[in-house]
Amino acid sequence: MMKRSRYGIILGLILVIGVFIAGCSSQPSVNTTMTANTTAANTTTIPTTAYAGVQFVAGDIAAKTSTSTDTFWLILDYDKATDQYDRALIYKNTDGSWGHRTDNRTEKSPRTMMQKVYPVKIAHVTISSIPVVTPTVPTSIPTTLYGSGPSISNITPTSGAVSVPVTMTILGSNFVNGATVKLVQAGYPPITATGVSVSSTSITCTFSLGSLQKGYANVRVTNPDGQYGDIENVFTIGEAGPTVASVSPATGAMNSTIPLTITGQNFKDAVIVKLTKESLDPILCNSPIVTGSATIKCNLVVGAVTFGDWTVNVMNIDGGLSGVSPQTFKVTNSSPT
Repeated sequence: MMKRSRYGIILGLILVIGVFIAGCSSQPSVNTTMTANTTAANTTTIPTTAYAGVQFVAGDIAAKTSTSTDTFWLILDYDKATDQYDRALIYKNTDGSWGHRTDNRTEKSPRTMMQKVYPVKIAHVTISSIPVVTPTVPTSIPTTLYGSGPSISNITPTSGAVSVPVTMTILGSNFVNGATVKLVQAGYPPITATGVSVSSTSITCTFSLGSLQKGYANVRVTNPDGQYGDIENVFTIGEAGPTVASVSPATGAMNSTIPLTITGQNFKDAVIVKLTKESLDPILCNSPIVTGSATIKCNLVVGAVTFGDWTVNVMNIDGGLSGVSPQTFKVTNSSPT
């Protein structure tokens, strides 16, 4: 009887130990799963929809619009702590597929700014599949220099008016056929001359001054081999003076007062209008009224003056710039009836 009880106790202990061992053997698989999940959680920084307001995840390609052709950003990461994307420029391959990078540079961009300027997701890629392709720089061909570079000694004229074309003569040495001429003014794109005619010591060309401002400009001559010469602060760009296009009427008698209408451009509110002829005293046009900088009306008082053709002059009082009409005013010797 005692033996049977001992055997029962031993058998029960064996069963308990077996259950315990079985339980322990299953524990590693649970721990392994938890370890894997923990590892994944520690290494994954890709944003999910759990982050409110985050529009992109790693691998997204963002653009300004769905039809953009210029700048594309590859989203590399999102940092929740700083609310910034880590991004890099990405380019299409020659076959139109995505894509490649041209270097390893990355940059941080605030999430709100990134999503405002580049709000459209146009593709998604696996970041590790995007290679860095360094552009091939073509081998430069050495330029053969032909003697000394150009040297400028003098230019004519030395000034011009804003928005008015000017034809310039440049004197110097070592000018080569095919040379280009530019006006260079700080803060503005240079102006390239047209109608360039070159000899070894002289260049004539024409500039349109529409894109430059009042002030000084440098003149630069560049030969075809790349050598160039400058003359600095030698050309002055000033305010455009008055331009006279027409005078009406174009004839008036001595000893009469004639209402005169002058058309043109760049007339200021205060002007002087007068007729001149050789060394004679000028004839003034009284009470000039300027309308819209393009029309002047005044009263021409013609006394007992020399008859014939007189030149019409308009001068802006502010600045002292003047213009001359291509059309003369004829004074006749007939008396008014």
